[in-house]
Amino acid sequence: MDAGEQLAAEILDAIRSGRDLWVFDELIAGPEGLERARKVLIEKRDASDPDEAAFLTSIIRGLEKGRRW
Repeated sequence: MDAGEQLAAEILDAIRSGRDLWVFDELIAGPEGLERARKVLIEKRDASDPDEAAFLTSIIRGLEKGRRW
């Protein structure tokens, strides 16, 4: 598991556990937390340099792959 997948797993765990978490400068809470986290990461990726964009893409893919509903 790479660092992006690990971070995605931590985000998924927090959301599934009902915990609030910060993704960059956005508070992620509530039943739409996964979709909100994904949107925040996409926005950040689109505004970042290529190295950071690759890392953020790996987190986004991990969230999408880890979604189980």
